Amino acid sequence: MVDFLKKTQTLIGSLSSNIANPIITRIKPECQSSKGYRLQVTGYRWTAGLISLYLLLFTVPCTLYPAFAIVDPRVSLNNKFGIHILSAVPDEASAAATFVNSKGGDWGYVTLLIENRDRDKNRWQQVFDDLRRRHLIPLVRIATHPEGSAWKVPTDGEENIWAEFLNSLKWPVKNRYVIIYNEPNQGQEWGGQVDSASYAKVLDKTIAALKAKNEDFFVLNAGFDASAPNKAPSYADELIFLQDMNKAVPGIFNKLDGWSSHSYPNPGFVGSPEDTGRGTTSTWAWEMEVLYELGLNKSLPVFITETGWKHAEGINFDKSLPDADKVAQYYKYAFENTWTSSQIVAITPFILNYQENPFDHFSFKKLTGEKQNLKILGLQYPEYYSPFTTLADLPKSSGRPVQVNKAELVKGALFTSIVAGEEYTIPLTFKNTGQSTWNEYEQVKLVILKGGQDLGIQDVELPKTTRVEPGGEYTFILHVKSFNRGSFNVSLALVVGKTQFEEQTFDYTVEVKQPVILQVKVGLRWGKDAAGVYLFKLSTVLGDSFQKILLTSSGESSPIDARLLLPDYSFDFTLNKPYYKTKTLHQTVHSGVNTLDFGIMEPDFFAALFHPDQFIKLLP
Repeated sequence: MVDFLKKTQTLIGSLSSNIANPIITRIKPECQSSKGYRLQVTGYRWTAGLISLYLLLFTVPCTLYPAFAIVDPRVSLNNKFGIHILSAVPDEASAAATFVNSKGGDWGYVTLLIENRDRDKNRWQQVFDDLRRRHLIPLVRIATHPEGSAWKVPTDGEENIWAEFLNSLKWPVKNRYVIIYNEPNQGQEWGGQVDSASYAKVLDKTIAALKAKNEDFFVLNAGFDASAPNKAPSYADELIFLQDMNKAVPGIFNKLDGWSSHSYPNPGFVGSPEDTGRGTTSTWAWEMEVLYELGLNKSLPVFITETGWKHAEGINFDKSLPDADKVAQYYKYAFENTWTSSQIVAITPFILNYQENPFDHFSFKKLTGEKQNLKILGLQYPEYYSPFTTLADLPKSSGRPVQVNKAELVKGALFTSIVAGEEYTIPLTFKNTGQSTWNEYEQVKLVILKGGQDLGIQDVELPKTTRVEPGGEYTFILHVKSFNRGSFNVSLALVVGKTQFEEQTFDYTVEVKQPVILQVKVGLRWGKDAAGVYLFKLSTVLGDSFQKILLTSSGESSPIDARLLLPDYSFDFTLNKPYYKTKTLHQTVHSGVNTLDFGIMEPDFFAALFHPDQFIKLLP
C-alpha cells in the first residue's frame, strides 16, 4: 500500500497599529453668544495506516457582505455620556474613555473634527481602530478649512470627496455618525456671511452622496447657535435660518437621521441648568418643536454635541464666572434631571482639554506647564477640574451599539469529493472583516447548518479566551468522515451567540466515493525489458511523496491503493529509472482504477558514460 499524504500547517498572524499625533489649533469668535469654533489640523509526504489528512490545497475567497441600513441607537443599550475632544490622539482618547465609560459605563461617545485638508486614510483608520478598542463611538464633524477670518464654503463636489473618504474607513460601529459642518447661522462659519439656502443645498447633496456610498451613514445636521441675533451677514436667528432652509430645500429635515444640538446654558454660558427653552440646556427641545412646525414627520434621535458652562478657573481667574465646583453641580443636575429624555442619545460637553484662550474656561482638564499661573511648591493638584471627576463618578449605562459581524474565508474549503471511510482534518481560515471583536461578548462558532450528520462534521467553537480583532484571522478545524457513498449538500456559517453573521452561508456539495486506484504503465526505448524497480513520485502544492514500485517486463505495476488521493482532483506524477530520463505527467484521478501511462522512457546516455555495463544495456 502506498505511503501517502501527511501535512502540517502553520498559521502566523499579526496586527499592528501606530497612531500619529496631529497638531490642531482652535479659533473661537470673540462674541460671547457665539459658540461656533474652528479646529484646524496643521499636521500551507503522505502516510499510511489510520489516516488523518490535513488538507489545504485550494483557497476559495468568500466574503460575507452586510445589509446596509442605519439602526436607531435608542433601541440598543446606550450610554449617553460623551465628551468633545480637540485632538484625536491616544492621550485624549484614553482620558475620554476613562471619563465616559466609568461607573458601569461602556461605549460612550466622542465628538471630533476632520478637516478637509486632513483626509489621511491611514491616520484616521488608526484613530478609529483606537476608538473601537477603547469602546468609544465617534461623532465625526466634517469641516472645510479657514480662509482669512472665516471657514471656507464647501466647493461643488466636496460632498463626493467626503463620501469617498469616509466610506474608505472601517468604522467602530454600524452607525457611521457624520455631522455636516458647524453653526452655519454664523457668517464666520460659512465664508463670512450667513446663507441658509446654500447650507440647505450643501446638506442635501452631502446626505445624498453619503447614502449613495453606504446606507450605514447616520447623518446629522450642523449644530446651530440658538442665541445668535438676526444680524446679516454675520449672524442669522436660528428660527429664521431653519425656516429659510426648509423653503430652499422642502423637507430637508426629514432627510436627516438624527439631530445635532448645541444646547448651551446662555446667556454667557453661565445659565441655570433648570432653565428651559431656547438658549438653555434644553434648547434641543425647542428645536424639535420648530422642526415639527416645519413638517418633520418622524422622531429624530437627539445628539447634544456641544454644551457646557464656563468656569472661573483658567489661565486667568475670572471671578465673574462660577467656580469649577459650582459648574460640576450644574452638570450633575443637567445629567440627572435635564437630559433624561429617551430621545437624547448622547451628550458630549465642550471640551475635555483646552490649554489656550479662549476655551481654557471650558476645559475639563486643568492647565499644565508654564500656562499655570498658580503654582504652590509641594502641593499636587488633581489633573482635572471637578466637572470631570463629578461626572465620571455618576452611574452610567453599559452601551452595546450594533456592530457588523462579517468574515472572509481566506484559506481552505470543503472538498468536492472524498473517499468513504477516510477521515479528513480540514482547516478553514476566516478573516474578521467586520467591526466587532470576536468573543468579546457572546462566543463565536462555526456551525454546520446542513449535512453535518451525513459527513460526521460537528460545530467548532472559537476558544472562549481567544479574541479576534477586525483584521485578525482564526483557523477552525473540521473533521470529516463518512461511510455512506453518495452526494451530500453541506452548509456552514459563522454565528455569534445565536445570531448568524449577516445571514450568509458557505455552501458545498461533497461526493463520497470509492478510493482511487493507480496503475503505472511505461515502456523503454527499443522495446527493452521494462521489469525492475522504479521511483514513483507524487507532487502536490504541499510537497512531494516518494515510493519504490516494481514493474513487470511489460512495464506495468500492480494496482496501488491510493485512497488518500481525492477523487476528481489533479496531481503531478513522476517516474524515475536509473540511466533513463525522468518522465512526468499531470493527470486528474477518479474513483476506481486510473492508468498512469508515462509512454516511452528515453535512455540517458550521458548519465551512463562512466558506467560501461549500464551504457551497453541502453544500446539498441
